[in-house]
Amino acid sequence: MIAAYRQSWRTHPGFNILFLCAMTTAWGIYALLYTAALPWGSNQANVLVFVVAALCLIFIFGTPRYGFKPTAVHYAIMAVTLLPSLPNGQEIIRQSGLFF
Repeated sequence: MIAAYRQSWRTHPGFNILFLCAMTTAWGIYALLYTAALPWGSNQANVLVFVVAALCLIFIFGTPRYGFKPTAVHYAIMAVTLLPSLPNGQEIIRQSGLFF
C-alpha cells in the first residue's frame, strides 16, 4: 500500500501537494476553533466546519485516476480530518430539536 501511494506522488505530485495543503488548512481551522474557544453549533464554528467539509468534498470528487490503494489512503486521511467536526453536527441537530 505504501509503494502504491509513493507511486501516486511520482505520477501526480501537484495534486498530492494540494491535497496535503488542504488537509493542513483543515487542521489549522480546527486549531483556530480551539484557540478562539468558539462553541460547537455557533455560526462561526458552522462556517469553519463547512469550509473543512468543502475542502474534503473537492478532493473526493476531484481525485485523479489512482488505483484503489492511493485513493483509500486519501479517503482515510479525509475521514480522520472530518472526525473532529462530528460534535458540531451533533450540536446543530440538538439545537434544531428535530430528533429530541
